[in-house]
Amino acid sequence: MPRDPAEALSEKRRELEAELAALAPPRQERGVQPQFGKRAGDHIAESADLMVRAQAATALRQLLVEVEAALARLRQGEYGRCEVCGGEIGAARLEAVPWAGRCISCAEARRR
Repeated sequence: MPRDPAEALSEKRRELEAELAALAPPRQERGVQPQFGKRAGDHIAESADLMVRAQAATALRQLLVEVEAALARLRQGEYGRCEVCGGEIGAARLEAVPWAGRCISCAEARRR
């Protein structure tokens, strides 16, 4: 039996919010910024970690936007309809990706 979309989307939202919270950089004193030393390697690992965290957080925030949009479509009675062509998004696609806003055809056309 397919999962309730509202439940699946709400669970995904909670999961993304928890992942974003875990990615938050450690608190630093106000005005203190990472310093780079004169030698190779000074604070590079710390800076690289901050960059990776920022990139991951950006991707998670984008996915969260998609989940929130799917929840809005659900509330408006438009869930399961493609945002591009207005056709039905297949049940298997929605089961796999409950926040999908495009049918397979329109999603593939966008990737090209």
